[in-house]
Amino acid sequence: MSHPSLPSPAPLPDAFAAALRFLRKRARLTQEELGRSVGYSREQIARLENGSRLPDLAVIAALFVPALLLERERALVEQFLALAGQTRRDVKVTITHTKETRVQLVEEIEVAARPLFSPPAPLWPLLGRQAEIEALLALLQTARLVTIVGAPGIGKTRLALEVANVAAAHFADGAAFISLADVQRPADIPYAVLDQLDIEPSPQQAPGDAVAEALRPRQALLVMDNCEHLVAGADFFTDWLARAPRVKIVCTSRVPLDLYGECEWPLSPLAVPDLAEPPTLERWRQFPAMELLLARARAADPEFALNDANLLPLASLCVALDGLPLALELAAVRLRDLEPAELVQQLLLLRGPAHLSSTWLQQTRRNVAERHRTLQAAIGWSAQLLDPADRQGFHALGALAGGGAVAAAQVVAGVDAAALARLARANLVRVEDGRVHLLETLRAFAREQLVAEGRLDAARTAHARYYAAFAQEVFAGVLGDEQAIWMARARADHDNCVAALRWALDEEDGDTSIAIAGGLWWSWYRRGLFALGREMLAAALQRPSSQSAARARARALNGLASFCLADEDYDANLACHVEGLALCRQLNDSEGIATVLHNMGLTAIIMGEFGRAMDWLQESVDVNEGGDQTSAWAHMGLIAQETGDLPQACHWLELAHQGAMATANVWMQAFVMNYLADVRREMGDFDQATDLAQASLRLFAELEDTYYLPDAQLTLAQIALGQGDYDTAAALAAQAGEQYQAREDAAYIASVLLVQAELARVRGCRDEAITLMERSSTLRHSTHRAVSPRERAEYERLALALLG
Repeated sequence: MSHPSLPSPAPLPDAFAAALRFLRKRARLTQEELGRSVGYSREQIARLENGSRLPDLAVIAALFVPALLLERERALVEQFLALAGQTRRDVKVTITHTKETRVQLVEEIEVAARPLFSPPAPLWPLLGRQAEIEALLALLQTARLVTIVGAPGIGKTRLALEVANVAAAHFADGAAFISLADVQRPADIPYAVLDQLDIEPSPQQAPGDAVAEALRPRQALLVMDNCEHLVAGADFFTDWLARAPRVKIVCTSRVPLDLYGECEWPLSPLAVPDLAEPPTLERWRQFPAMELLLARARAADPEFALNDANLLPLASLCVALDGLPLALELAAVRLRDLEPAELVQQLLLLRGPAHLSSTWLQQTRRNVAERHRTLQAAIGWSAQLLDPADRQGFHALGALAGGGAVAAAQVVAGVDAAALARLARANLVRVEDGRVHLLETLRAFAREQLVAEGRLDAARTAHARYYAAFAQEVFAGVLGDEQAIWMARARADHDNCVAALRWALDEEDGDTSIAIAGGLWWSWYRRGLFALGREMLAAALQRPSSQSAARARARALNGLASFCLADEDYDANLACHVEGLALCRQLNDSEGIATVLHNMGLTAIIMGEFGRAMDWLQESVDVNEGGDQTSAWAHMGLIAQETGDLPQACHWLELAHQGAMATANVWMQAFVMNYLADVRREMGDFDQATDLAQASLRLFAELEDTYYLPDAQLTLAQIALGQGDYDTAAALAAQAGEQYQAREDAAYIASVLLVQAELARVRGCRDEAITLMERSSTLRHSTHRAVSPRERAEYERLALALLG
């Protein structure tokens, strides 16, 4: 409460970044000094102040508020936290003070001012499609599933993107644009949606169900782009629509999806001038096809202008290209080098009978054969103008799944930076932020040329070898000092990795399959892709492999064991570890032996076999003498805690903490600090427990590790409960519970319910406490994970307090 003798504080700036900067300067702190007080680096403070880093609400409330604001400044605290929430996810906050003058959130998310989903912003304005946009928006007022159907290159994707951007404001959760061009199998559709909507499924949750559950409360528009090769999986769309009544879907496809409730919306080419009419400069320039051609020509050459001399050749070009937007864009680039009359002559000479894609010819009843012939000619003509080496490089890029890193393009397609620049100048690729992008139509053309030239197998082999090596880099990277960077790289090239893996599986190439799957497993695990990880690793391990791949096979077995453990399939988990342990012993790989023994110990912990777990962990430490034993010590501390030996638990976890802080493994530091904080809490050392848990929370937030972050929140909730700060405990428990609920983690939900039951008891709500305790116990015993002596004692203590 504000001091009565003080005037009301002046309002903060209306943006979080500016407010943080204002408060820091008011406190006469440099960025480095503020960073030291809250455990951030100077660079991290600078990023918060320039808006390039999103604030984590729990960290801001727990660490920044005490450093920057006074107890009496209740209004400023509320405003500051509201600005942080507005920036991140727009939460409403209320402040409560205890004798420790803590400030915490006590209300959940109410209304999102900023939508959850937002489509990418187009690089160019959409020309000549205003009537189509209005018609689609009108249709979406009543229809829930709309499929934009049309020929390759006709502009389906661009129109759908425009509709998503315009319609987003009419959906509370916005609009999302999901590309399916690189999805190879109908069954993989949910994985693409999970990835592009940033949804993390729980271990036992089917990918399609995870999408449905995430969409269920949403009011949003989803655009599913490039569906024609996945028609067999379109039932996912109707299932999601049935389970999420306020969601609507727009698809783009060369064919209708043939679904009940689908509104098919055919897209026509851009209107072109009628060459039978007298040429009229003012009239012909207004045709959408001519408008697009001129706009792209001026982008390539600002001096380009329409005049009486070039009017007829340019109109002829629009007609010859059937008003297809992609063909027009390809032609416009060439107007830098050729006069319009010469250009249209060359194109018409090439436009004779062309090799037609049997796939495309089957995909619509709307005159696609002729339009595809036109598009083939336009792309082929652009490619023919390249020198032979660049043309072969462009064709080889068809082996990539929609593009890839520049380094991948250089290795797989043999194109250097100069060649990529020439291809980009010809409008055949786009190079941006170190990546090469191809439109799906252009990639399909390039791939067809690889087939025609007999080079597809060689290109696929080079592609698989590159991504096998890349997967090994990913595995090392996500365990190293730059985990966030490597997680982002793995995500960016995930489609290429999976495409390479599926090709290797089809080729019965066990060595390559194991290299890719074994390299990716930890990044899959961190992203919650449990079903995909188990499927891919199991398939890879079934392929024959050579002795030289034994080390990679051991790694893959360890990954598969981890996914089996997440599925609570303990027999399969231990079978993988037994085979992996034998391989590591054959290789005299002491580090590998220690890793497998350690992971067997983790399985035994979950099974409640604590004696066997301690034996395996101790053997792991003995085998790996001189190596990193941090994780083993941490889990030995966990065993001691779960079996009631707190001094021994503290001993092992202090060793683990020292070991973690001596390395640059930030994730391990956060992991160990949370365990140690919980033990310190049980021992009554609340101050050190708070420091450790807050540090753990901050590090998990920096790593954007949403899987482990609620563990630190729950620990802080239990600390607050022990100190009598019930409002803080309730707020943090609710936050953690919401995240456990989202991933359907029954054991941890039960832990949250137990904390909430104790809160209800100390607040005098006996009936509510009994109900919460019973719900917690029922849920906890529904899992296959054994109830430890510590947990059993907690239930018994609470039951005794409530029931006598």
